[in-house]
Amino acid sequence: MIIIPLAAESFGVRSSSFFIETADVKVLIDPGVSLAASRSGLAPHPLEIREMNERWRLVKDYAARADILIITHYHFDHFDPTEPIVFNNKVLLIKHPSEAINASQHGRARELIRNYRTLPRRVEFADDRFFEFGGTCLRFSPAVPHGPDTTVGWVVEASIREGSSCFLYSSDIVGACRDEHMQFILSEEPDTLYLDGPLTYMLGQGFSLDDLRRSIGNINRLLDMPKLRTLILDHHLLRDRNWKDEIREVYAKAEAVGKKVVTMAGFLGREEALLEAWRGQLFEEHRDQEQEPLMRSSTFQLVKELKKERC
Repeated sequence: MIIIPLAAESFGVRSSSFFIETADVKVLIDPGVSLAASRSGLAPHPLEIREMNERWRLVKDYAARADILIITHYHFDHFDPTEPIVFNNKVLLIKHPSEAINASQHGRARELIRNYRTLPRRVEFADDRFFEFGGTCLRFSPAVPHGPDTTVGWVVEASIREGSSCFLYSSDIVGACRDEHMQFILSEEPDTLYLDGPLTYMLGQGFSLDDLRRSIGNINRLLDMPKLRTLILDHHLLRDRNWKDEIREVYAKAEAVGKKVVTMAGFLGREEALLEAWRGQLFEEHRDQEQEPLMRSSTFQLVKELKKERC
């Protein structure tokens, strides 16, 4: 099994997109790339915009190679409804569009299916199901909350198994801060686990200190899984410039049990580039580059406009 991280906060954008290749199939998980509309009162820095466009070109390149696209939920950093070519002639395994879903994501899912229903080769609702492609099995969890509660919706977790190798993608469970986030992961016993990490940069704003403590405790439980070799932490966690300090207990546990903890960039041997977390400093150091005006109604509208540069 080949695991290739494509886009994430550790590369400087909002995303958690992976490309997985087995002997049987090529799978692209959550083909979306986005930016925070505002951070520290600032719109995205030109370096972020450039990285977003480069990462999106990379995601589209791998989408062209993929047989299967997985969409675990309908936030714009996980799928892009403006690029129909991504869905052309693919098998789509997607979060159910009308069950365990909030109003905004229900609308996005409905539009996706209505607008592009003729493009995919096949569309399947993946919640709590498994699919076999030759010797490769793709299995999905039931819908679980996107974080401590269901305010921002539900997601599905996904595993890809080939022989004795298993990669598990948590989607946005915000550091596995609830026991129901853990059930699927523990049952699948992956050797490589991607986990989106706790929402430390918003501590006290929808993510409490108790949530963080539960998250750290649960991550440490996952490190005790006997088959686990590598834990990839990224996405929400890497929006915090002090992310390593926030999870020092996890690093201590990993060292004690002989497990590897890396970011998506680190998995490829690259240093992290936390462009969003350091947005204010980027503008301090690059005063000659003007910021995009904050005259937009939503993150989606912002990103849609910024992507006009895309090829």
